[in-house]
Order: sequence, then C-alpha cells, then structure tokens
Amino acid sequence: MSEQLDKELSRMALLKKTQEKKRFNKVDYDRKVADWQIFYLDNLDIFVEEYLDIPLHYFQKQILLDCWKNDIEYIIASRGLSKSFIIGTLAISLALLMPNVYIGISSMTLGQSNKIIDEKIDVLLSSEKRGISPILKQLKKDKYIEFIKDKTTDARVVNIGNGSKIFAVNCGEGGRGSRTHISILDEAVLVKRKDYDAIVEPMLEPYNFNGLMIEPKQIFMTSAKTKDKWVWNHLKKCVNGHYKDRRIKYGFFAGDIFTAVAHSIQTKKQYITRKENTDEFTFAQEFLNLWQGESENSLFSFDDFHKAQVLKKAFIPRNTNEFLDDKDIDYNFNELDYRYLTTDIALSGGKDNDNTVFLLGKFNTETYRRSVEHITTRNGLNSLKQVVLMKRLFYEYKCTYFVMDSKGIGNSIYDILTDETYDEERGITYPAWTVCQDKQLQISSDGVINDKILRTLRENAEPVIIPIAGTSEINSAMHLALRKNLKDEIIDFLIDDNEMELVYADKDPKWIIKDSEYRTNKLLPFLETRFTINESVSLNTEYKDGGVKVKEDRSATKDRYMTLAMFNYFGDKLYSKHNKDSQQSDFDADAWSFLSSL
Repeated sequence: MSEQLDKELSRMALLKKTQEKKRFNKVDYDRKVADWQIFYLDNLDIFVEEYLDIPLHYFQKQILLDCWKNDIEYIIASRGLSKSFIIGTLAISLALLMPNVYIGISSMTLGQSNKIIDEKIDVLLSSEKRGISPILKQLKKDKYIEFIKDKTTDARVVNIGNGSKIFAVNCGEGGRGSRTHISILDEAVLVKRKDYDAIVEPMLEPYNFNGLMIEPKQIFMTSAKTKDKWVWNHLKKCVNGHYKDRRIKYGFFAGDIFTAVAHSIQTKKQYITRKENTDEFTFAQEFLNLWQGESENSLFSFDDFHKAQVLKKAFIPRNTNEFLDDKDIDYNFNELDYRYLTTDIALSGGKDNDNTVFLLGKFNTETYRRSVEHITTRNGLNSLKQVVLMKRLFYEYKCTYFVMDSKGIGNSIYDILTDETYDEERGITYPAWTVCQDKQLQISSDGVINDKILRTLRENAEPVIIPIAGTSEINSAMHLALRKNLKDEIIDFLIDDNEMELVYADKDPKWIIKDSEYRTNKLLPFLETRFTINESVSLNTEYKDGGVKVKEDRSATKDRYMTLAMFNYFGDKLYSKHNKDSQQSDFDADAWSFLSSL
C-alpha cells in the first residue's frame, strides 16, 4: 500500500512539474512574441521589408517610422510619390502587429476611402496575380485576411484573424458612430474642417490590449493646395508642435517631384514634360509641393473664391457626334435665367498667355445671382474657326447675349460675326449678329455702339452683341465690381476638378474605366475654373489716379481673369436693368381716370 502511494505521489509531483514547465514555456513564449511585436512596431520598415517582403524606398521607411512614433503625423506629398501605397502598407502592417486594433481610412467620399483598400491593400499588396507580398498573399489565401463590403454603408472592410479591422469611412453623416484607434485622413485638404471635427476626430480612442496602452493616432495625408484651407493652419500647428510641444508627439514629412526622381519613381523626362505642359502656378502646387497664397498686393483672395465654389453641375456642350445623333443636352434651362457667352479674343498660337477664353454663365432674375457654368480656352485658332465656335456655344447654351472684347482683334471678329456663319461639321448656318442697342445694357460709349452698327454686314442680324472697348475707367470698374460681388457672395463657381473627380467616382463605380476623353471632357470646366481662380489671385494690383489696374507677371496670363471680369460686369448691368424694372410701379393712372368725372 505504501509503495503504491509513493508511486502516486511521484506521478503527481512529475505532473505538477510538467505543468509548471508548460506554464513557464507559455509565459516565455508570450514574452518573446511581445518582444518581437514591440520590436517590429518600433521598426516598421524592417517588418515590411524582411517579414512582408515589400521593398521600400528610404523616404517610405522614414514615413512608416514617423507614423508609429508620433501621435499626429502629416504627410504632404506631390503627385507621383505613391502616397496611397505607403498608407495602405502602413495600415495592413499595424493591423497585423496590433490585435484588435481598429484603423479607419477617411476621405471626402466613401469611394476614395474604398479605393485605398481595393487598389492598394487588396490588389497591389495581396492579390493572387498582382500582389507584391508573398506573405500577404498566403494570409489572404488562408482567409486570415478577408476583404468584405459592409452591407449597410458599402464601405470596404479588411478583417484580420487577430481581431483587427481596417475600414473605409467618409467624412459625412454615414461615418458617425464608428470607433477607431488610428485615423488616416486621405486628401485632407478636400475635407471640411467641421466634418473632420464632428465625425472623424470623435471616433478616436486609446488602444489597450494585454497591457499595451497606446495613444490614438491621427495621420493626415494631403497634397499642397492654397493657404486659405484649414489644413494649412493645422499643418503649421503640427510643425510648430514638433519642435515645442512636449506633451503631444507631432511629426511631418514633405516630398516633391525631385524626391520621386531621386528614388526613380519618376524620371527626369517626366519632370521636364510636366514642367513644360503645366502652367507655373499648378506646377508649383502639384509637383513642387508648394502651398500657394495670394500676393500682398492682390485684389482678390483665395478665401473669397473658394467660398463661392459651390457648383457641382457644369454645362457640358455636346460634341459633334452627340449633336448629329440628336442627343439631348444634359442641362435644365430655366426661364428665370439670362444665359450669356463672354469671350476674350486672341489669334496668335503657341503662347500660353495668348488664349481665346470662352465663358458660359447665367444671371438669375429672381435671386440676382451669377453662376459660371463653363470655361474653356483655345490657342491658335484662326478667326473664322473662332466665330464658328462662338456661335456653336451660344446656341448650345441658348444664350441671349454675347459679351466680347471689341478692341484690336475684336474688331475683325465682330465683322465676321455680323455675317451668317456656316458650321461645316454640323451642317447648319448660324444667323448674323449685331450689337445690342439696349442702353441699359451698354458698357461701351455711344460712339463705339454707332461704329458697330455701321459695320454690321447683314440687315436682319440678331442684336445680341455687347461690345466692351476697354478704357482705364471701364477696366477699373470691372476689377472693383468683381471684388465687391465676391465679397457679397453673389457669384457662384464650379468646384475644383480634383474634388469633382472624387464626386464622379463616388457616384459612378465605372468612372475610372471610362474613356479618357470622356473623363477629360467632364472635368475640363472644373479644371479651367481652378486655373481662372489661380490666375485672378496671382495678379498684381496698382492704384493710380483713383482707379485700379491689374497686371500679370511676365510669364503669367490674365485672359481667363479678364473674361470673368467682363462676365461679372455685364451681370451688374442685367441687375440694374431688372432691379429698375421690378421697382417700377404697376399703378395705371388711365385705368382710374373715370374718378375725375365724379
């Protein structure tokens, strides 16, 4: 009996020793895992390159390290620096290393947020055919990484086997209620500050797992825009905090096209081509990564223009094929609107600052608001082709008036306009035009108007032309009128092209695969609007003899600006005429004449 008891005690002692060893091994194992976890988090570049087998450039390594080290990180990068790729890589790496972490990728639209998950994390990094990481491809194959779509919001979601989640969210009402430990804001400059403060920032909360406590992280990714945007002031606060704030860890990275060329992401030839084919203002902003602000002596501010950029619906003229197919014009023609075409004319070709500008806009007789709905430019067209295009746009937009610069080249164009014009492409003949003789709408002197009447070639010409023979007084009045109406917020513009492209992509899932010519045609008025605003703000102002004069730099242009100024000034004429008419009494004295006989 004693021998049997000894054996049992010995067995129990051995079992206890084995269990203690297992417990020790489990603790030891967990400690080793935690050590590697912290090591990889502190050295994300090593994790990405050696474990995930994703090659990185030096500046991309620095971005990864800074995003982990700092509580608030700014990434300001020009085109071609693969911002979305590095953010996608950062998100999937942190999700793998931090169990139960929630990472939200936000942007102005849900489609843009989805795009980073779809195109970068899914296709580029982990897809079976195109994925560049063999580890991520295997994890996806093993269903440790799964890509799904939220049935309620259509947001793309990445579920990780360790309980972590990466999800897309837009800065709108649909984004409320989500919870994140790490927030990534894509193209932050396009997001309204109030939306970020009300929707994205409140989603953040600290990360706490198995004793690992981490402050919530905010990562702002953007390209350089104009200094009136809230992101510019927020960025300055971040840079200042990086050097002075000891409580919150701030960080920032800025890269331009030279960074891309230095790392062979872009080539020298691409740099040269883009510089040659892009206006100076846009090149500095989009490729040199320089934030743009108005000059000290500018008559206008970006803030005034940007407040007025509220239109998401442009007038898109039909091309010839659409016209011949009798396709309906996608536009709501309102009887309360006066629609008119304004143009600044040039004939020389090959010069960036010598363009003919066509602006289509309207004046509403009920609200008195002016809306710029289409801007396009042409370079090097001969006078006859310009006249064909003028009349084509005029009748496409169902205009009532044609406002034109009538000095110099404008005189020759006027003469051609006063004859019938045959449009060979469309097989139609447009009527002859002549000057409008309504004195309430005239801008030029009676002498100019009489001269135009005498120069008219056809007797039955339509009186639609409003000629402007600019003088220092007229020009000064136009400059000040535009400034006043911007301040009074009674003129509306199309939103920027990059913002509109996100809207198109969000509304139409097939937008990205549409024909490039189709997409260019849709975005062109929005792009030209941005160019017009940049041009207007960059002009220098001179005050002389009680008047105002604007002057471009040697390499700049003011064709778009002058067309806009003429459009707005004629809007004031329409306002004066309509407002005067509306204030006239409806009292008819003759109708009450019978009272005198009583």
